[in-house]
Amino acid sequence: MHLRYVSKFPFIAAVMCAAASISLGACGGTDPVDDVVAAAGEAQELTAESAEALTCPASVPHMDFRKSFMVTKERDQAILAQNEFKLESVLKQIIASEGSNQDAEELYKRWWDTQNKSGTGAAFTDGIHCNDNGMVDANNGRLNDFEYACPRPEGALAQADSHPFDPADDDFMEPIALVNRFDLAPVDGAHCGEYRIIYAKKSGQTNILNRNFIIFEAQLPNPHPECELAACLPVAQFWADLSTLDDDTRKEKLKEFYVDGLPGFEPVIKASHFMQGTGQIRTNQFMGFPWMLREFKLDKDNNGPNSSVRLFVKPVTVKDNPFGPLFSNSYTPDHTGDNRDVLFQSSFLDALDGLVPAGDDENKISLLTLPTPDVYNSGESKVDSSNDYKGQIQGNTAFMTSIETELGPILQDRGLWPNAVTAEDAAARATTQSCAGCHQLSGSGSLGGFHVWLGHDSSRTPSSFVHVDEQGQISAQLEWKFLPHRWQVLKSFIEEASCEGACSSTAASAAFSSFSAAASATSADAPLDGEEHVPTLGGSTTH
Repeated sequence: MHLRYVSKFPFIAAVMCAAASISLGACGGTDPVDDVVAAAGEAQELTAESAEALTCPASVPHMDFRKSFMVTKERDQAILAQNEFKLESVLKQIIASEGSNQDAEELYKRWWDTQNKSGTGAAFTDGIHCNDNGMVDANNGRLNDFEYACPRPEGALAQADSHPFDPADDDFMEPIALVNRFDLAPVDGAHCGEYRIIYAKKSGQTNILNRNFIIFEAQLPNPHPECELAACLPVAQFWADLSTLDDDTRKEKLKEFYVDGLPGFEPVIKASHFMQGTGQIRTNQFMGFPWMLREFKLDKDNNGPNSSVRLFVKPVTVKDNPFGPLFSNSYTPDHTGDNRDVLFQSSFLDALDGLVPAGDDENKISLLTLPTPDVYNSGESKVDSSNDYKGQIQGNTAFMTSIETELGPILQDRGLWPNAVTAEDAAARATTQSCAGCHQLSGSGSLGGFHVWLGHDSSRTPSSFVHVDEQGQISAQLEWKFLPHRWQVLKSFIEEASCEGACSSTAASAAFSSFSAAASATSADAPLDGEEHVPTLGGSTTH
């Protein structure tokens, strides 16, 4: 049950508070058996109290979008300019976290060599290359048995004359934003959300045809998963309280969070937070056409000197990004027996429940209910017609009819009129969840029913392609849609998870107390990859 529903049902709230007290008492080292009787009695007492008393709302400070959710170069250059956030420093910390002594620049260049073909053009003979799984045609390799553009111009970043750590070089990667995605914490508390660092290629400041962005999206482990989401409260409180701190203190706190970790929590910057089953690294590549977005994971082997640990970056599928032609009636299988178009079009019917949520908040639209999603995901999200699912579905009348038949009872359940959401609308909603859709393809307009998508605003910067540009400026979608939603998720969680005794974990309490003291002193006022998603606090996995 989502936390926001708890206060509406006193008995359920009482039981949940009691259960939390039992579980969280165990986290703090007390005897859970001894706590059972007390907790049960407490639950009986709680049911006799008013619903208002059960909500126990904490006092949440006024939260500034640009201090508690998106810290960017535009307003906080001093924070982003710290040595600890430089790409070289981040890669060195990632390497050291696995006990490796490999070179940071080599790790980076091997990563971009994945965009080259082996042989001519490759910088390393023993690395991963885009034609390792064979070539579909002269311009495309394979990933997940779908076409994968090969080679890409970004492969030039693997060459000796590229200097990503030199501020004077066009290939310099500058940190432009720190991002709070607590809203991506799953409702079962398997982890405590994602925390990101965005880098932009220097050349993009003056050349729109030579842009490249990297996003390190670390998934922060829950140190006490037995406590479920309640153990993540110190992380939520940390980000909320950043808005109350002076600039110098906020600068130090963010560095500590990313580099050292809150007391009892791991640091954000750690290799294991970008590996299989955890976070990921995504790229926004615009050094050539078509513009596209890709996804990567860290992995390791023992192929370093003297069989030492060696980290490497490997391409993986882009999540929530089904291969576009699967929507069509003209899918060309990669090999005999590849009937993923038939399987996908059957599975997509199960995704409609998530694509058509109640209400009018487009942040709630998701592909969470699509079964076995990674079977259908592409290795890249192209900003062209191939990733426009509404366009792809045209002419596939049998699939469109099946969608509209399945939508009938869903629309009725949502209190919507017949055909309020059509098959075309459903495909357009799926496009919004893809990287290419969210960044560019999904323009402003109705998605059917009460949902209206907000696209880029051409009158402001950035006006297209990115949500944070090289100068740290943010898009209209972030400012008016995504950030307000994340703000509400964080506020509601803190208010509803901060009931007295909600988490007696020693580690959580220490983290909460440590940060609260600093705030008071300065205040001016998981699922494995490829498996079904666990719902997140924010309701989506992308926005």
